[in-house]
Amino acid sequence: MEEQKKGMSRGCLIAIIIAAIVLVVIVALSVVCYTKRDKLMEWSILKMIETTQKDILANLPDGMTEDDAKKIISEFEQTIKDKKIKPQDLQNIAFAYQEAYKDKKMDKDEVGRLLDSMQKAVAVDTLTPGPTAPQ
Repeated sequence: MEEQKKGMSRGCLIAIIIAAIVLVVIVALSVVCYTKRDKLMEWSILKMIETTQKDILANLPDGMTEDDAKKIISEFEQTIKDKKIKPQDLQNIAFAYQEAYKDKKMDKDEVGRLLDSMQKAVAVDTLTPGPTAPQ
């Protein structure tokens, strides 16, 4: 009689090892993304501004000049780079971008709401009171 082999086949063992490696990579990436989520959000919003700036400037709301829009955008970018913006404000801007660019184009109303959101985020974050001098 032939002896029956015990254990797994070589192919099954290789598949389990590959699955374990993939699982470790996914967990590691999840941890890194979770710990760096604020930086990732900042980077993605700066990229969105960079890629959609032409659309924004081409569809300015009535009463706003290109210089006004550029000033709002540059102040917003600087506030992000200086880390003076709250994560909630970043999230609101990301949602505003998502809504504005849902149909692959921006109209004047969408651009107006987006620039207004940027302006509010900068105004709130730059007007926070600093330390007061003793009297």
